[in-house]
Amino acid sequence: MRSPLRDLFDFERPETPGERLFFWLFELFVVLALSGHAWSWAVYLGRMEAPLYPTGLARYLDVSLLMEPGVALGVAAVVTVLLLLGLTHRWPLAYLLALLGLHLLYVSRFSLGKTPHGTHLLGLTLLSLALGSLLFRTPLHRRRAAMGFTFFFVGLSYTLAALSKLVATGPGWADGMHLTLWILEKGTDMMARTGAWTPNPVQQLLLAHPELSTVLLAGALLLELLAFTVWWRPFRLPVLLALVGMHAGIYAAMQISFHFAAIELLLLALPWSRWLDRLLQVQWAARIGRPLLRLAQWCNA
Repeated sequence: MRSPLRDLFDFERPETPGERLFFWLFELFVVLALSGHAWSWAVYLGRMEAPLYPTGLARYLDVSLLMEPGVALGVAAVVTVLLLLGLTHRWPLAYLLALLGLHLLYVSRFSLGKTPHGTHLLGLTLLSLALGSLLFRTPLHRRRAAMGFTFFFVGLSYTLAALSKLVATGPGWADGMHLTLWILEKGTDMMARTGAWTPNPVQQLLLAHPELSTVLLAGALLLELLAFTVWWRPFRLPVLLALVGMHAGIYAAMQISFHFAAIELLLLALPWSRWLDRLLQVQWAARIGRPLLRLAQWCNA
């Protein structure tokens, strides 16, 4: 198998207008999504009194300051400005500083004992954008590096997730009874919150047939183990779409949403650049696309 470096970065390949426009729209999605998370975490922090179970950076820094009135909102405002500044590529450090601010908000918001990971893929993508801005100066190299690092981290993170499961539990992680337990735990949470819980059709099927759960868990584990294959272009479409399907299955079975991760995987999987190139050749679409393309070129000048 050939080295993945060419498929990840491919600096020599000419760039099309559709690629430039897609990159800017993808980058805009990441910036807006993370800005929204920053404000959401900041608003929640305003209702907290103290961290109960510090995690990550919060184990070494006192994050209780962010729970003072208005402090977290100020951090969210600074993060938003840095993200927008990073979008213009006028200051190479902007994305990296925004990432640090977001991480500070994240570890403060989730210092209550339960740490979700639905935004980790967005965070790794922001790290990829930061690396592209810091390591490269020409717009083409910056864009190719950012996308290459993004695919690298997508593959690495899902494969490491599978290895972590195997290290912690072994192949027995795929036992269907585990999924039965997780579904019932989510049902208990729902009953505590609303006073009632009725399993949906997917949950009813899995509860009635643990052997089907075993097949699904084994398939998901194998898919995560093979996620590193997105480093090679031919495998990206099937693997990324399969990961989207896995997240849809997680939501159907356990009501755990990874919608931002699923949206990003769809953006990375489908040939949006080629579709945009074709669309830009259509007269009515070109009237809209050309101003956006000029804006994208200004941001990446």
